[in-house]
Amino acid sequence: MSEPGVSPATVRLYDVNRDPGNPLGEILGDAEGLPPLEDLALAYQGSAVLPVPSGAHRFDAWDTTTFDRAHAYDEKGPAGHDLAATVAASENGYYVVGGWNSAAGDAAELVVYDATTREVIYTAGHQGKALVPGSIGFYGIYTFAVLKEPGTGRMHLWRLPSAPYHSSALTLTAPAEANALKPLTISGRLTLSTGATPGVQTLELYSWLPDGTDGPFREVTTAADGTYEFTDTPPGIGAFRYRLSWPGNSWYYGAYATATVTVARYEPALIVTGPATGAVGELLEFSGTFAAEGVVYPRTTVTVSRRAVAPDGTVTTKGQKLAAATDGTFAFTDTPATAGKHTYTVTLVGSSTVKGTSTNHVVTVVEPAG
Repeated sequence: MSEPGVSPATVRLYDVNRDPGNPLGEILGDAEGLPPLEDLALAYQGSAVLPVPSGAHRFDAWDTTTFDRAHAYDEKGPAGHDLAATVAASENGYYVVGGWNSAAGDAAELVVYDATTREVIYTAGHQGKALVPGSIGFYGIYTFAVLKEPGTGRMHLWRLPSAPYHSSALTLTAPAEANALKPLTISGRLTLSTGATPGVQTLELYSWLPDGTDGPFREVTTAADGTYEFTDTPPGIGAFRYRLSWPGNSWYYGAYATATVTVARYEPALIVTGPATGAVGELLEFSGTFAAEGVVYPRTTVTVSRRAVAPDGTVTTKGQKLAAATDGTFAFTDTPATAGKHTYTVTLVGSSTVKGTSTNHVVTVVEPAG
């Protein structure tokens, strides 16, 4: 505590965790003491005291443990140019806001400092009025101060643009090319300009399909260090656009990042399994797949064409259509009526999202024993 207008000024510190408060010590300034105070503020969690002596050209922070001058927030230059008028520290410890008046009392400036680095991160000026000592206050994301007209004494409330004053950055890394129906991985990181760890944050993902319609809205959660990763499965081909954003909070501006992925048709690998030999009249069972892990397929048609060449050179053919399951599997059977080389050509019929492909499976069919 201290009393305004008293010269020399003394700042007395008390531990208020007790009743009555326990005196801790005094800040006396130079040998002559502190000049009369215009304002006095306590920094985050009582770590420092910020007195504003009359006629000062900077804001000094005094350590509440050693009672020594620790550091200064800014310095406006030659005496008489700008005078420190008022100061306040935000409750979260991020900012110190100092108010300056011109020597003539007809111009004011509010300066927001990073409480830790002491860098200037925002300034705002006002002509024709002076700041009233002790008038800086915080409410949510807003910083307020009171201005006074030097001639009339009329008061005006001055509100700075909504905090935050710090910035953030968001990266989004996606493959330039991908295939339809196959999950693609997108990753990135949210960083804060102060170097602080973002903690777990919720990001907003918007996407647009090649025809311009909106994709489904999603929320993506970061790890504590700001990194994230998610997958998306393009349902078709063309240019898919992604926009990931962080709305920010009371102390940091939001950020966003975009990416475009060119998606081509899915290229399946068709595999057919079945016996290599068989006998006339014996049921042959075949199965196949063109699946990949995590891929769900639309309704897809598979055709099977059998070409049988008998020992005497006679050729017979047979065909059928199959509906593959959504997991990319299918099955078929055949009962050969003649011996010889039976070639089964299995074809996956292409679509707008899946490329067509085919493969052969050969079975040697013999006459039954006996």
